[in-house]
Amino acid sequence: MRHELVIEGPGFRLRPVTDADAPLLLELRGDPELSRFLHPTPPVLSNQLSWLAAYYERAGDYYFVVERQRDGAAEGVVALYDLDETRSMAEWGRWILRRGSLAAVESAALVYRCAFDRLALARVYCRTVADNVRVVAFHDSCGCAERRVLPAHFELGGRVFDAIEHGVGRNNWRETVGPHLERLAARLAARVADVQP
Repeated sequence: MRHELVIEGPGFRLRPVTDADAPLLLELRGDPELSRFLHPTPPVLSNQLSWLAAYYERAGDYYFVVERQRDGAAEGVVALYDLDETRSMAEWGRWILRRGSLAAVESAALVYRCAFDRLALARVYCRTVADNVRVVAFHDSCGCAERRVLPAHFELGGRVFDAIEHGVGRNNWRETVGPHLERLAARLAARVADVQP
């Protein structure tokens, strides 16, 4: 949906995705290493623009570009979506960062901050293809209070994969996940400032 949320951290910010970001989306989703566990996307600009047009009309879907504070360079994308106002929860995903990006920790922290501080949600969860070991390990390391296996949850390229769901409630965010990620993000921000464009 069209929104105006901007969430800033020490090294990165989240800002709303726009049509001008369609080439970035195609670039990220077209990288075979980054898209191994994603639904295939045709490398056609008009298709991506059509997808964005449908996204703008969808309620409860906040899609962001992750960009460096220093120079506004795009590092990737992430989203909070399927917002259920009745249950005060949403899923976060569509998380793709450029190879070698230092934005993982801070972009995760910013998504949680958006969910709990800006949107006042009670719970956020993410679902990762179980074979995506690096991303599953990242979520495991964050201190998420909830973790469960969802058997045969994803179908990608004719194959069926289990998913790992990590859940974070508001108290878990404030007491464990938030302090941990914010501390790491502050440390990484110094490295981000030193990296040349």
